[in-house]
Amino acid sequence: MQRNPYGKVPVLEDGAGVIYESAIINEYLEEKFPAISLLPKDTLLRAKARIWIDYLNTRIHPAASDMSHNREPDKASARMKQYLTTLNQEMAGRKYLVGDYSLADITFIPLYTRRDRYGVVIDDNYPNLKRWGEDLIARPQVAPTI
Repeated sequence: MQRNPYGKVPVLEDGAGVIYESAIINEYLEEKFPAISLLPKDTLLRAKARIWIDYLNTRIHPAASDMSHNREPDKASARMKQYLTTLNQEMAGRKYLVGDYSLADITFIPLYTRRDRYGVVIDDNYPNLKRWGEDLIARPQVAPTI
């Protein structure tokens, strides 16, 4: 609580500065280290990446939280199915959400790795989402961290 008024992690300390909230930390790092681009240079694609990041943070994550904490689990499960169906359709014929590998994809890795804890099933009903998630966690930068 001392570093993050929301009382949760992650928290990034950079010198005297403290930054919290995953999406904000990610964008901070994107801006601080521009040589390693994690957002598209094209402004429209950059906006689309932010839309998908918001989609996870405002729709999928709250539904997953409700499912894992048994808050109206039937409603939460129905919402999750709707959100996963939308995401599965978006991933049809794509390797990544928005052009090349970006923060949009990175943002979804924790959902995929925590899906069992959340009670989220990503199976053959969501073939594009299943393939994409498996590819994301198999990346050499990600696999050793799991």
